[in-house]
Amino acid sequence: MSDITANVVVSMPSQLFTMARSFKAVANGKIYIGQIDTDPTNPANQIQVYVENEDGSHVPVSQPIIINAAGYPVYNGQIAKFVTVQGHSMAVYSGGSSSVQQFYFPNVLKYDPDQFKQLLSTDDGAALVGTTSGLTVQE
Repeated sequence: MSDITANVVVSMPSQLFTMARSFKAVANGKIYIGQIDTDPTNPANQIQVYVENEDGSHVPVSQPIIINAAGYPVYNGQIAKFVTVQGHSMAVYSGGSSSVQQFYFPNVLKYDPDQFKQLLSTDDGAALVGTTSGLTVQE
């Protein structure tokens, strides 16, 4: 899987997988990852998620990603680093028989890195880069 450029970490923007209404871990919860601005619980909208190993290699994983009792996302019971290759939506659900959506993020990135790269490469791209003098590179 060396041809994968995984550059987007799957994590909660607030850094903790906690319940929405209390500061408790989302014990035995589930994380769904999908295309931007879509419902990631719908399999048709889901994108590939990978576990990044210590050696930098990537292993594709199925969804949902499980959250352990302490609030950490796990793979085969082990706390792991999950990544994707693009910006994504994310839904976090509580565990148990009454699984309830705790969070939904339509786009975990302000700018998809690939989209921003495309903007910079346009004729007006230099206008997006500021300088210390208050002007842009294009000016």
